[in-house]
Amino acid sequence: MNKRVLVLLSSPIASRTAGVSRYAREHGWHLMFQDRMGFAHPFDWMGDGVIATIRREPRSLAYLRHLSALGVPIVDLTWDMPEFPCARVCADHVAAGRLAAAHLAERNYRSRAFFTLDWGNNVRRRLWNGFTEAAPADRWIFAEERPHVRWDDWGAVGRWLAGKFKAADKPLGILAYSQGEAVQLLDAAQSLGIGVPDELGIVCGNDDPILLESQPVPVSAVDTDLERGAYEGAGLLDRLMAGEPPPAAPTVLPPRGVVARRSTDATVATDPLVREALRRIGEHLADAFGPAQLAEAVGVSRGTLDRRFAAELGRSASAEIRRRRLALARRLLRETALPVAEIAARTGFSSSSHLGTAIREESGVTPSEWRRSDIFPVKI
Repeated sequence: MNKRVLVLLSSPIASRTAGVSRYAREHGWHLMFQDRMGFAHPFDWMGDGVIATIRREPRSLAYLRHLSALGVPIVDLTWDMPEFPCARVCADHVAAGRLAAAHLAERNYRSRAFFTLDWGNNVRRRLWNGFTEAAPADRWIFAEERPHVRWDDWGAVGRWLAGKFKAADKPLGILAYSQGEAVQLLDAAQSLGIGVPDELGIVCGNDDPILLESQPVPVSAVDTDLERGAYEGAGLLDRLMAGEPPPAAPTVLPPRGVVARRSTDATVATDPLVREALRRIGEHLADAFGPAQLAEAVGVSRGTLDRRFAAELGRSASAEIRRRRLALARRLLRETALPVAEIAARTGFSSSSHLGTAIREESGVTPSEWRRSDIFPVKI
């Protein structure tokens, strides 16, 4: 008989739903999807197991406790409520925070901040810790600063953010915990005429391509591989339904890397000459040029250019050109089916073999292997 599994998710993230659905197809499950925030949970449902994202919502908690008391196995795909006794498969938010800090630092956002409206376990002990371990940041906690304003009052949140933006040193890089919060940051910045990514860089702690790529400025994010987490969570639930005891500790899965989109698609600089040079690099990545030609274009000597780059970014102009070319090449390898030779031509490499050598030196794999791999290199 097909196993009957209830899927109780908090938001319609396609990748998470896809992971559960793929496992169900492979193993002949009968799935029932229920919105975690729904008001009419099926209390008379008697199935074989539950996959959920457990949050502090009274109705869904009461329902899950009811099922647990009946002996129904439950797997949580988050770690937001560690006190709820069940098995878990979740993302390594500590590692995600470190990746986000490194991503902003690499792009020279010297002022950094953290923004969330939800100060749960995933934030308090995990994403925030990873972010601040890697680089100091201001602690932006909306509930502590304006407790009388509701988190779902977007107008009030926007006004609060406006005050923060005006007071902050720029360029400012911000890690937002959730996709919705990243969108709120972008909306507030655009309403104030703050340039993204030149004045403000935004990276999200979780990726949802459907939402984040559809913004006026597509938003960068840490890919915590929610599809894999959901698939492995389904596998764990299958073992629990077969009678296997739950593991002693949560299964924590590493992030794949940072998906760099336009919201951080800049290396910001306060030095006007370096800023102009960076603009020219971005506009001419496909062209055959190097630091000598770049120095001539901005009207200084090669030595002056490298000294100004080193003072501003901590690396030479040549290193920055190579970094930007490799970042674009990796993105095209991951997101398109273009031949390697075409990607090399679009990113300023003289041939596919030249690009291949650069990719191998950076990541230890060939372009084709990197395109097929499940793991993003840390540097994006």
